[in-house]
Amino acid sequence: MILSDFEFLAPENLALCQRVFDQVCADADIDRASIEAEQIAAAVLNVFQLLPGATETELLASIRDRRDASHKRTG
Repeated sequence: MILSDFEFLAPENLALCQRVFDQVCADADIDRASIEAEQIAAAVLNVFQLLPGATETELLASIRDRRDASHKRTG
């Protein structure tokens, strides 16, 4: 990837993503240092980019929906 293609999160957006990540991990009792937590972090950032302007509530709901759908497929 070319350096100019990178987008950096503003501090308030990083804080929003961190809160969503923390909440999802807490809800599912996931160790924040685990591989599953890394996957959640990647999903949070991905959804944040796909839904520009999403509120914290919308972002959290989207991540929860994705996790629920994933668990239904695998579980």
